[in-house]
Amino acid sequence: MVQKISLQDDEIIFLKGKTGIVGVAKFAKNGHIFIGTPDMDEIVIFLEKKDIIAVSSFNSGIIAEKGIKSLIFLLRELGSPLVVLPENHPTSQRLPLVASCGEKVRLDCNITPGTHPEQDILCACDDLSGIEIKASEEGIKINIPFKNFKIDKINF
Repeated sequence: MVQKISLQDDEIIFLKGKTGIVGVAKFAKNGHIFIGTPDMDEIVIFLEKKDIIAVSSFNSGIIAEKGIKSLIFLLRELGSPLVVLPENHPTSQRLPLVASCGEKVRLDCNITPGTHPEQDILCACDDLSGIEIKASEEGIKINIPFKNFKIDKINF
């Protein structure tokens, strides 16, 4: 059963797990994001207004929520690039936040944070693993019923 959640351009939804949180906002414009890869390439992904930015944190609480909003601001408003680390890079264990952008994002706890250039997968905490988030004109669709979330304003 798919759950539909209305989400405006100036809103963010926080999906809350026991050991982490994922924030999702619409890209809210037509544009692009650059992705730097470990093999010295640069990928450009083109995004539409309804596409989503998902940011995962392995912490929770107000500080994690502020960090998620900040990373969304950097990606959406300032055009900051995403950087993908090589496999087994020691810094991947210290990343406080990781992000994915596109029309759908699959949350998975069995991947190494920051090492996947594919934008349809995002490292998340165990109890959020398996959730698939899809963009829609009205907001988002989640592949399973999910109740532990809140919607907040993004005040950029």
